[in-house]
Amino acid sequence: MEKSPHKETEGGGGCKDRLERLSAAVHTGTEKLFEKVSTVVVNHPGVTIAICVVFAAAMAQGIWFYDEEVSSDKLFTPQDSQAFNDETWVIDRFGNDARTVFLQTLGTEGTNMLTKASLLYMQEMHEWFLSQSLIVDGEDVTYNVVCSRYSEGDGCKAPVSVLSFWQHNRTLLEADADPLATVNSVNWRDIEPSGPPLSYYIGSDAVYSGAALLVSTRATRIIYDLKNEKEEISGVGEDDPQSRYFEILVAEKSADRRSADRQAHSAETYILTEGEEAEAGIEAGQDDIASLFIGYFLMLFYASFVLSRGRVKYSHSILGLVSVVSIGLSTFSAYGLCWYIGIKFNTVVQVLVLVLLGVGIDDTFVIMDSWWDCSEIPTMKERMIAAMKHAGPAITITSVTDLIAFLAGSGTAFPALRDFCYYATIGITFDFVFQCTFVVAIAYFDSVRQESSRSDCLCCVPVDDETGVCVKKDGSWTEGEKGIQNRIVGTHMPRLVLGTLVGKVVVILISCLLFGLGIYGCTKVKMNFNQEWFIPDGDAIEDAMDVRDTYFNGQSLPANVYFSDINYPQEQDTMFDSLSVLRRNRWVVANSTSSWMEDFQQWVKKEHVADWDQSAGRIVPSQFYRLLRVFASTATGPRSAWQHIDNIRWSSNGSDSLVASRVGFLIVGDALANGENAVDCMDNLRAELSGSEFPWAFMFLFWESYKLMVPEITQNVAIAGSCVFVLVTIMIANVQLGLLVTLAIGCVDVCMLGFMPFIGVELNGVSVICIVLAVGLSVDYSVHIAGAFLQMKCEDGEGHSSRSQRAAYALWKMGPAVVNGGT
Repeated sequence: MEKSPHKETEGGGGCKDRLERLSAAVHTGTEKLFEKVSTVVVNHPGVTIAICVVFAAAMAQGIWFYDEEVSSDKLFTPQDSQAFNDETWVIDRFGNDARTVFLQTLGTEGTNMLTKASLLYMQEMHEWFLSQSLIVDGEDVTYNVVCSRYSEGDGCKAPVSVLSFWQHNRTLLEADADPLATVNSVNWRDIEPSGPPLSYYIGSDAVYSGAALLVSTRATRIIYDLKNEKEEISGVGEDDPQSRYFEILVAEKSADRRSADRQAHSAETYILTEGEEAEAGIEAGQDDIASLFIGYFLMLFYASFVLSRGRVKYSHSILGLVSVVSIGLSTFSAYGLCWYIGIKFNTVVQVLVLVLLGVGIDDTFVIMDSWWDCSEIPTMKERMIAAMKHAGPAITITSVTDLIAFLAGSGTAFPALRDFCYYATIGITFDFVFQCTFVVAIAYFDSVRQESSRSDCLCCVPVDDETGVCVKKDGSWTEGEKGIQNRIVGTHMPRLVLGTLVGKVVVILISCLLFGLGIYGCTKVKMNFNQEWFIPDGDAIEDAMDVRDTYFNGQSLPANVYFSDINYPQEQDTMFDSLSVLRRNRWVVANSTSSWMEDFQQWVKKEHVADWDQSAGRIVPSQFYRLLRVFASTATGPRSAWQHIDNIRWSSNGSDSLVASRVGFLIVGDALANGENAVDCMDNLRAELSGSEFPWAFMFLFWESYKLMVPEITQNVAIAGSCVFVLVTIMIANVQLGLLVTLAIGCVDVCMLGFMPFIGVELNGVSVICIVLAVGLSVDYSVHIAGAFLQMKCEDGEGHSSRSQRAAYALWKMGPAVVNGGT
């Protein structure tokens, strides 16, 4: 048994003396607390186990309050960000954006999708799409039910594609002798006055002649808008159930007919939908749960192996199972309590099991190491109490530092990370409690089993004392004989690393090299987030995504400029000024802007000349709203007018005035290349459009998170590191070791962040969570080693502690537990 690592201090008022007295008081108080708790546990082990199980069962009833957040924008985007405020404004006035379905047709190698035969195949797929139906909640759902409309009572919004030249009408297409000539001779803006250019609907592989005429392309796509009337769906979150399940249906059915289409038409269809993508993500999450269970069983096997010994009497492999069960109780309790108090579950929280496994198993190893070290104590009760008195401060300091690390993370602006830190904080607390009660109670029963000379796993089977021991070479034996991993880490490693100057230099050089590579890698880190990462390999939707990425991705991203506080009749020029700025912006696709005001003015100049003020170059203000009512009427307005109905919002009080309007445009594909480009694009557009108007696109919700990524990491690590330094310094009464532990945590995070580019991982909300995890887990191991270092009492020839001996002792004492816990 080691003595307290804190030497007695007499008098003295220096900072060091006061720190040592404080540390000694904390350490002594912790030992006394664990002595009292373990006394109660070993005197009433059965009651302790029953209380733990009943408590966990009560907490698990929180399942009845289960709620899950599945929306990526509500998980990885700060909820008080400008993008969220802008989204609220947009939804209040324009509602949710329509859902978009991409029907992508891809020809086989060498096939031109602009030939008449290929266009007729597109037309066939369009007609097939419109004919699909399914039953949702007892209602027959067809395209006519789920299509998006400009207003209630209107027909479906027309789909847009190269088939728009023939109004998606088979008769008109069949009557055209040369469709490709039609595509090249008719102005696309006469067909689609607003919205993206024709290039948005054909593949990026399109070939043009010297006269800029289309020659061929292997890929085309039809874009449909579906309604998006969101409601809460169990296990899914907010979504439109009819549109969602219609999308999933057409995506799955199109995949079923690809082989036949390839044979008959030398082309095939890949439908990409929001519903199918979300469904694939949910299925991936379910697959992850299965993987977690596999990891659980692997950990169970490993823990049992580590706690086993060569003779069954002195083996404690059953405690590996007990520890994993204890972690299970902690997990259920943490989940249940969080659900009780309204903290939503999300996919990130699934990894809590792995965190608690790492922390909990490590605590079990520390407790059992202390138990083996107390082998000279004759009675099992006294031995268990002594073991917990010794192990208590070690697992307390690591648990508390873990709590501090995750509490620091709970202040983050990222909802997924914040909620995970809540779950982790509560989970680690429960794990600490169950390790000190549930595990200790069963460990005591197991020690009684050993005292009764019974087998480890088969506790009813007696064993012979002579065969139930570990035998040394000299013929003696000890139940606490170290296993192979203990000998490697505790004996051979110190001899190799600390035994010579060369070993120390090599370790320092390797550490500096890794740290240097980490710093270099930090300069190469790129920010990016892609929902495709949540789609498992081999999923059916992957093929549709590959077609999009190969032929359509990177071309453009739809966005809008929204106008709010503007006097439209008097400030018509304001919109044109904004349009001029927009069209000059390097992040905007050329000729992609679609302005209702421009089309409105052109219509007035042509149809209502008397109401056009030639000198001012605008519509007569007094006639503005009267004419706009006419222009916006689908019955009397031109084709360009009803396409703009969705872009203006009239006052709800019945007066002739607008409360909002918008202008559509496309953002260039380079903005999607990485997070840096995305932030530059968003900030640049906001800076140039900063009057009564503002730019917004759904992707801004994710781009907003890029802006806070580095500051959030820096803040969380700095807060956690500072708190850990203070706590560790108080607990071990050594400022130098406190700094060293904090430095080790910083090095771990630098290396973790810096090695991300080398393995192809980009910085985003998910990787930030992993970095916060690294702080919590690295604290455990650093503190264990530091604490063991201070416990070393051997002296050199001059009567002083040798640092090499103390470091060797730390590796021998805690190294195996740290390695086992880390594994």
